[in-house]
Order: sequence, then structure tokens, then C-alpha cells
Amino acid sequence: MIRRQPGEVFFLVLVIIFLFLGCSLKHRPQTGEEFSRETNRLETLIQESVDPSDRAKLHLHLAELSTHHQNPGRNYGKALREFETYLSLAPVEARTDEAQNWLGVLRELDRAEKEAVQCTGKMENLVGENREKREALDRQGRLLDLEGKKNEEWQATLEKMKVRQEEMEWANRKLSEANRNLSEANRSLRESMERMKKTLERLKNLDLQMEEKRKTIK
Repeated sequence: MIRRQPGEVFFLVLVIIFLFLGCSLKHRPQTGEEFSRETNRLETLIQESVDPSDRAKLHLHLAELSTHHQNPGRNYGKALREFETYLSLAPVEARTDEAQNWLGVLRELDRAEKEAVQCTGKMENLVGENREKREALDRQGRLLDLEGKKNEEWQATLEKMKVRQEEMEWANRKLSEANRNLSEANRSLRESMERMKKTLERLKNLDLQMEEKRKTIK
């Protein structure tokens, strides 16, 4: 199974949701405060609504708000839950293969978002470990050896996070070009995977070289 990279998945799902939801909101929020206020308003309407059809539409609107590119508090996990609720309340004819495909993309995006959070935690742990190693090297007089290795790992992690951030920003910019079809996005995804594979191979070789250099220094 092809594992989508977060930046490509962000672009793909935002294009899909934009096309599917279109301009379904009558009053589109513009600021973070307006998005928050509109979200609270819709959640209140859901609690008060007794008509399943109306509730389904409200959940669909919440899914759109949670993924909108102007929303500073985008929450893809919430969007997934709202879209799942929408499908459970919508008429049977609304549960098309396309809707199921979009549901799958949202699930993939939710997974990618969680992986990004985990990567951030690993980076923070790596920074902490690097600080502890640096203090130990200062005391033991071996700063150049282990500190250099740890700094390389830290820089590599920062570069990965930078690439992911650039990919997400690129995805938001590309939202204005929502007429790109899914086949083009899939081809772009495969190319991105190949580039990532080559990059990982180069990083692996670099790590081996650093390990050999460390051994020679010892």
C-alpha cells in the first residue's frame, strides 16, 4: 500500500473537500474568532435540531469549517468525525463510492496529522538529548565527537519538519487551483514518494559515514 506524505495528502483532501462542499456555507467566516463562533453556533444547532436531514447538513458544514484553509484552528480529526456523522445521518443515496473515497482520504489525513505530532515530539526529545550530551561532552572533553553527530541528527530532523511545513503551505496555495483532477494528484504523490525514498537512502548513507568517522576518531 502506498503511504502518502502529509503535504501531498493535505493538498489532495483539501481539493476534494473544496469541490464536494463548494460554497455550502451561507456566511463564510474570515477570522479565527469568526470560525470559532461559527463552529459553536453550528454545534448548538445540532443539539437543538430534531430533523436528521438538517443535522446531517450541519455536520457537513462543520466538516468544511474544520478543514477550511483560512481557519487557523484547522482540525482534521474533527473533520473526519463530522463527515462520518454526516454519512450516518444522510440518505442512502448520499453514501456513494466517491463519498467513501473522501472518507478514506480524511482518515489518511488524520493519520498523517497524528504522525506529524509524533514527529514533533520526537524532535523535542532529540533536542533534549542533544543538550544532555553536550553537557556531558563539555565535562569529559569530547565535545567535537558526539556533539557533531547529534547536531547532524537535529539538523536533519529540522529539515524534515521544514519540508513538511513547506508542503502544507504549498497545499493551501494550491487550493485556489481546485480544478486539478485526482489523477494528476496521484501522479504527483508517486513522484514525491520516489524523491523521499532517494532522500532517505542518502540520509542512511550519510549516517553510516558519520558512524565510520566517529569510530576512527575514537
